[in-house]
Amino acid sequence: MDALALYEKSRAQDTALSGFYNLNVRLEADTGPVLVRIPGPTAEPMDLTLWPEPAVLAAIRPYVSQAPRLLHASTDPRFQIHTFIEGHRVDDLSPDGKPLPEWVLNGIEQFFRELLHVPLSALPALPPDWPADGDTKGFALRLLSFVQQIRGRADAALDVLYGKLGVPADPCGPLAERAERELSDRSFRLLHADIHRKNMLLTERRGVAVLDWELALWGDPVYDLADHVHKTAYATGDRSLVLAGWEKVAPAECRTAWRADFEFYCAYEAMKSAVVDTVRWGRRIAEAADVQQRQALAEELRTKLIAAGQHWGGGPPPAPAEIERAAVSWWDTVSTAAPEA
Repeated sequence: MDALALYEKSRAQDTALSGFYNLNVRLEADTGPVLVRIPGPTAEPMDLTLWPEPAVLAAIRPYVSQAPRLLHASTDPRFQIHTFIEGHRVDDLSPDGKPLPEWVLNGIEQFFRELLHVPLSALPALPPDWPADGDTKGFALRLLSFVQQIRGRADAALDVLYGKLGVPADPCGPLAERAERELSDRSFRLLHADIHRKNMLLTERRGVAVLDWELALWGDPVYDLADHVHKTAYATGDRSLVLAGWEKVAPAECRTAWRADFEFYCAYEAMKSAVVDTVRWGRRIAEAADVQQRQALAEELRTKLIAAGQHWGGGPPPAPAEIERAAVSWWDTVSTAAPEA
C-alpha cells in the first residue's frame, strides 16, 4: 500500500465526508477499500481531547471488535488510513427520536461491554495533571473548565451573540458547585466520548461498529453513557433499554451511585450543547438557504438554550425570530471582519 499516493489521491476527490474535525475519503487500495482520514480546515476545538486518534486505535485493537483498524498514520503530512467498514449509518436507518431495532440496541450493549474492559495499561500515557483514577469530581471539573474556556475565548462579536441569547459569562458555575457536592467516586475507564447515530455503522453481519475515536478520554464511564444518550436522542423505550444494558455489562466499580450522577452529566451535556451550538447553529442559521430552514434552526437552538438555562440559572431565551436576527448580525460581522483569502 502506497500510503502517500492514497493521501494525494484523496485530496483530489470531491466526495469527502466531512465531520467537524476530519475529512474522510473512501478509496480502493491493493488490499481492498480503505478510508483516508485527513484533518479538516482549522477550527476552534469544541471538545476536550487527550490522545492522538491513531494511538487510541492501535491500543483498542485487541479489545474492541467493532471499530476501524489503523493501517497507517503520518504526522507530516497529517493523515490516517483505516480499514473501510461497509455498512449503513444508524441515522439512515432511524433518525433522532425514532425507535431502533432490538439487534441494534444489543450491538450497542456489546460495544459498551468491550469498551469498559480496555485496561489502562494498554492505552497511551496520561498527562501528569490528569485526574486520578476514581476522582470523578476532578474529572467533571476538567470537563467544565474546558467549556468555560470555550465561552471565555469569544471575541467581541460572539460575546454580543452570547449575551443576546442569554448565555452567561460563567455558564459552568452552578454545575461546578453541584459536582463538588454530589458526585460519587467511581473507577475510571476508556471513554469514546462521541457515540451517536452518525458515528455508528450497521454492518452486514448485524453488528454495530463505532467510528471516530479522536475524542477518546480516560475518565468516569457514566459520563460516556450520558454523552451517548444525549447525542443519540433515543425514543423513551430505547433509552430505558440502553441504560439497563449498560448497567448489566458495566463492572461493579463503575456503577457506584451511577443513576444520580448520570443525571448530572445529562445536565452538563445540555449546558455544553448550548454554549457550543450557539456558534455552530448560529453559523448554520446565517448561512441557511431559505426562510423556513433558518426558522427551523432558530427553533432548534432555542430548545437547546431552554434546556441549558435551568442549569446556569438564566431566564427564558429570546423568541426564534430574535435568535435568527442575532445570528445573522453576528455572522455578518464575522464575515466582514475576516481577511480575504
